[in-house]
Amino acid sequence: MEETKTIGKDYTLTQLGLFALPTILNESLISLLYTIDDGLFISRYVGQNALAAFSILSPVFMSNMAMSSLFGGVASLASYKMGEKRNEEARSDFTTMVLLVFVIGTIIALIERVFMKQILSLLGTTELIYPYAESFFRISALYTPLTLVSNVFMRFYVPSGKPKMELFSSMVNVGCNLFFDWYLVVYRGIGMIGAAYANLISTALLTLIGIVFFFSRHCELPFGKPHAGILPLLKDSSKYGISSFLSNLSVAFGNIISNYALLYFGSEKYLASYTIVGNIQWVFMGCYFGLLGTTGPIVSYAMGERNKEKLRKTLRQIFVLLSLLTSVTVVLFLCFSPYIAEMFIAESARDSKDLINYGLSICPYSFIFFGYNVGARMIFASLGNHRISATLTFFQEVLFSNLAIVLLPFLFGIRGVWFSFLLSNVMMFFVTAYAVYVNADKYGYGRSGIAELLE
Repeated sequence: MEETKTIGKDYTLTQLGLFALPTILNESLISLLYTIDDGLFISRYVGQNALAAFSILSPVFMSNMAMSSLFGGVASLASYKMGEKRNEEARSDFTTMVLLVFVIGTIIALIERVFMKQILSLLGTTELIYPYAESFFRISALYTPLTLVSNVFMRFYVPSGKPKMELFSSMVNVGCNLFFDWYLVVYRGIGMIGAAYANLISTALLTLIGIVFFFSRHCELPFGKPHAGILPLLKDSSKYGISSFLSNLSVAFGNIISNYALLYFGSEKYLASYTIVGNIQWVFMGCYFGLLGTTGPIVSYAMGERNKEKLRKTLRQIFVLLSLLTSVTVVLFLCFSPYIAEMFIAESARDSKDLINYGLSICPYSFIFFGYNVGARMIFASLGNHRISATLTFFQEVLFSNLAIVLLPFLFGIRGVWFSFLLSNVMMFFVTAYAVYVNADKYGYGRSGIAELLE
């Protein structure tokens, strides 16, 4: 098996930035297109109640994403093993996990279909938005297995040496989704059902692209022979994926709480407006996940190599890139977020414009802290320090986020919800800074140069 030519390289700052750039663009552009895809078509051509229904379902989608993140931790595990020159074992782990994820996804899909009414009731679906949520959910459950598998594929494009494949496959996926959303929602006029079928078709295409690629000779980590050691593999890969799993699961839980708060203190209109602001915010947050998702396997590889100098250099480079990305993100958000929001506001929903603009005026300040917070916990996961990563995730996504979402509306009314993301990130920044400081000598990025876990 040929050794990796990509994640094992010794990058300069510029080279690392250029290496991560396709994935950064992928995450931000794809997030924008996905936002336009589902949010815009549903908001403008089906209505505000339909968009509120889509938001009500977001905890289900985030829970599915959490499952794929947990099992997708095998990508970091495989990168670590590649650093130890155990490439055949990495291939086998990857193939076994893909097959296992498909089976688990099928089980989840059956549960979603059988208990659909109970799930929608638990999510707080109101009488006005129930028909929209039910029609979309009935179809979205069908492609849950493909969603989980395609998400695992996306995590392996970097370890396989082709980060540009992530951008290519996502562009094809979104292009397909946009076309069928236009055809089914706008041209054929079948509303939420059309949006759900558009997602089904595009997800199937995304999965097919991954299957073809990982069977090809251009892949540095192609499919291998699956093995029977499922439980040890789940245990090891879950250590790497637990941070992302808890993060996504906590976001899902936070979405439920915020949905309840918005419907309790406000109305479906407030929920739809909050969804639009959240979608726009997610477009710019995607840049950070693109950078960290690309550089994470490089960090894991350096840990597997036991290369203290490369690890220290890479961590400092990531910090510099995070700082640059934060500056760019704030500027871009201030310049372009109002224009993105305008696309979502149909003539029948002009009374929501003030609410949306108010939310957008607060968002940029959150990015000053967000990048460092999410960067620290994802890097700790790549380093193999799953306890610290999971702890940071718990503080931000479970404790601080939900505390802010519940507390602020009681103190300041419905508009207090808009400050929840900012407040949670400010509180989290101090916890993150402390965790980074006390662990400096374990990995050699502190001034002492000591790397206890590598020496």
